[in-house]
Amino acid sequence: MLSRWKVAVITGLFAFGALSFILGLFPLLADIFWILWFAGCGACILALVLTVVVPSPRSASNRSETGRPDTSRLEAGRSAVNRHAPRQSAADSADGVSRP
Repeated sequence: MLSRWKVAVITGLFAFGALSFILGLFPLLADIFWILWFAGCGACILALVLTVVVPSPRSASNRSETGRPDTSRLEAGRSAVNRHAPRQSAADSADGVSRP
């Protein structure tokens, strides 16, 4: 459910964190400096955690359609890497000297 709003939520949390840090620098708000500081830290940490934990909207839609993770891009990348890799014989890799 959150994957649909991932970018907006994470951007909002980082913006709130930055605003809290900036407001904490004003002398008029010195009384609530630590509240602003910890709120900003908490928002930024939560945004970082959600960035890693919540799947992106594209992968979430692929996962919901098939019922399993989409590995087609991963396998396509593997075949592209293997297709362009130079062929080496056992002797070339064993001697420890790299040659063009």
